[in-house]
Amino acid sequence: MGDKALEAGTVKVSVADIRADMVLAANVIAENGQVLLANGAMLNNFNYTKLYVNNISHVIVKGTSIDADKPALRYKPNTIKNQKNPLASRPEYQGFFAAYEEKTEEIKHSLIAISNGAAIDLYELSRLTGDVIAKLQCKSDIFSLVGFIRGASEHTYTHSNNVSLLCHLFSRWMGMRQDEGIVLTAAGVLHDIGKMKTPPEILNKRGRLTDEEFIEMKRHVMHGYELLEHQNIPNEVKLAALMHHEKIDGKGYMLGLKGEQIDKLTKIISICDIYDAMTANRVYRGKICPFDVIRTFERSVYGELDTECLLIFLRNIAYSFIGAWTKLNDGRAAEVMFINAGNLSRPIVRTESKELIDLSGSSDISIVEVI
Repeated sequence: MGDKALEAGTVKVSVADIRADMVLAANVIAENGQVLLANGAMLNNFNYTKLYVNNISHVIVKGTSIDADKPALRYKPNTIKNQKNPLASRPEYQGFFAAYEEKTEEIKHSLIAISNGAAIDLYELSRLTGDVIAKLQCKSDIFSLVGFIRGASEHTYTHSNNVSLLCHLFSRWMGMRQDEGIVLTAAGVLHDIGKMKTPPEILNKRGRLTDEEFIEMKRHVMHGYELLEHQNIPNEVKLAALMHHEKIDGKGYMLGLKGEQIDKLTKIISICDIYDAMTANRVYRGKICPFDVIRTFERSVYGELDTECLLIFLRNIAYSFIGAWTKLNDGRAAEVMFINAGNLSRPIVRTESKELIDLSGSSDISIVEVI
């Protein structure tokens, strides 16, 4: 990467000193010229291993110092056998599941209290999310986890928790100050608080909503703003409750806002909200394929959501799985080697027989599962 002067707020770190959740401040280039990891990617066990095996010596990360309290990542070969272990049986995740359930219950009580007029403590709401994420060595593991921890009941509270977890990640990817991250994370908890005023028979209906019911459901954004309007919190948190279903092309609701009329924080929450809604439909269906989610975003929501924020989100999903083993639609196992920046859902993979396949040029082969 050369020895050019570092930008303010960045530091050059030896690969031996990399900590989980460091965020890259510059692309990492392999010897063949391929972008191994992109600027803005968060480091975890999978992509750290790719740095190690590609003989990368240093990386440039956001921040000004190394968090010595966090253990350094180490090279751990990720075999298919290890990756096939059931997620729920892995000890590193059991603490996460317990904390998730506990904090979702606390979020429930907080939202009920706030809807009844209790004062809002943004720091406390953000802490609930922080307590869950603290159970993970790598924050980006959230992508592998949120699809396994939804029940059919009390969706509003699990959804609020999931969105806040994703907002917390976003704050790290974007290099936000701690106070900004607290506001974004807490806004993720509060974005759907208006649903506390939606009739339960509509909110919990299993089948398709009637036109009248859908109109009532959409009113939750107005109810949310009304519940937050007189609270002593930043205005962007209130606007997130009001605007999170607006689209930059003007085709959202309830105000039909466009582009820069929509608050920046709201644009981030909208992406996290849609991601969780998309993956929630796969409850009890097995592992969620992240590349499937990326492909759906690429095909369905460009032009509706903020392009800059959406690219940050999708790139971090994709790059977090470099080094992961996957199952292809022809039954073969393959390791994710490189991400195609222009086609994030179709990376370059390597099969067990060492065959390299560029999925961006192989329309008949695709990833169906992360093993």
